[in-house]
Amino acid sequence: MSFKVWSELIIALRNQLKPYGNCGHLLNFLESKKKHLEDIVKRTALMSESTSVLILGSVGSGKSTVLESALGNVFQNHLVRENMLYVALDGLVHTTDDLALEDITNQLKQELEGMSLESFSEKLRFILEALKSGTKESKSVLFVLDNFEFFCSHKNQNLLYNLFDIAQLQQTPICIIGMCSRPDLLQVLENRVNSRFSHQKVLLFENLTLNEYINCAKEFLSLDKFRDKKFQKQWNADIDSLLKETAVKTVLENLYHCSQSLRDLKQLLYLVTMNIEESYPRLIIKDFEEAYEHFSSADSKSALLRGLSNLETILIIAMMHVTEKYDNEPFNFEIVFCELEKFLLNKLKCQIEKSVIMKSFEHLLDLEIIKSCSDSSTNGLKRYMFVKFSITPSEVREVVKNRTLPAAIKQWAESSLYG
Repeated sequence: MSFKVWSELIIALRNQLKPYGNCGHLLNFLESKKKHLEDIVKRTALMSESTSVLILGSVGSGKSTVLESALGNVFQNHLVRENMLYVALDGLVHTTDDLALEDITNQLKQELEGMSLESFSEKLRFILEALKSGTKESKSVLFVLDNFEFFCSHKNQNLLYNLFDIAQLQQTPICIIGMCSRPDLLQVLENRVNSRFSHQKVLLFENLTLNEYINCAKEFLSLDKFRDKKFQKQWNADIDSLLKETAVKTVLENLYHCSQSLRDLKQLLYLVTMNIEESYPRLIIKDFEEAYEHFSSADSKSALLRGLSNLETILIIAMMHVTEKYDNEPFNFEIVFCELEKFLLNKLKCQIEKSVIMKSFEHLLDLEIIKSCSDSSTNGLKRYMFVKFSITPSEVREVVKNRTLPAAIKQWAESSLYG
């Protein structure tokens, strides 16, 4: 193999395995979501229907990719281009409503100079009157709010309230699309904002099956538009065969049960591809096994688990048993509490207040030892919110082995299921 072909291979894989963006090769998994977004935008541009929608998905799941692809298709229509204005905002950039309003004004090509509008309320009134004074025949406006969750921290959520209010009035045609990685977003919206949101959601990779997860790995590793077509064909055939190997599927299944995040999958595959050599440009089973061993035994994760309190440690044992009992299905606080309470009463002959255990549960959520399922935003209370365990039983047992704990707790951790 020439150095030139090897370099092209490495560059292609590095681009495809970046944690952010570069999800174009996953669009075939997202075709129905893309079509749905295209339809929403077209209805605003061509039929003057106002609406709002949230695109929810973990980091690296393709939120920006699917939206950009949908908008690229929609704006090829000359009627859409002529009838729709486009405003893009980012919660990481527009950290206050003032900054957001100034950028909205600039992007809509309306000038505030000479109008002595100093206060936020005056600027807001000017923008809103310009939008609200429109009619069904006015040009429609598309607002895209990336990192939507950060707009929720603005004072009184005034910007969100007023944008959603315009959409609900159905006067000036307006479409608001928010992108967010927080599955519980609706819980942080104020009631007045929530009541004006249309409650349309586009969920990306919310319930991936193991086979779909493995197919995503295949897409991440497969080559496309490679100059050497013969090498591309051979490489893709090798990847297809490799991902059918039992040992490789076991590695991917272990990661799948810990985290269905495509970003984590990319990080693992990045480690898998690190040792590709010019003299042997192929992947083997050992590459996957060594990458997973490194990935799952990262120092930061070990330190995190070592830093848990005794109550948090007992709680993750209960979560481990619940996860094993229900075959890796999502669970909530109430289910775990029942499992833990049985053990405390029967083996330790003690009780711990439910509110105290809830605090530990919330801390594990903050540490991402448990992670919210994608559509947990439908649940009003955290104790009913469904979560998934992000560490393996072997990691739990390793933590317990290295802790000074009562013998009953250690025995509980080692048992397959508590009866």
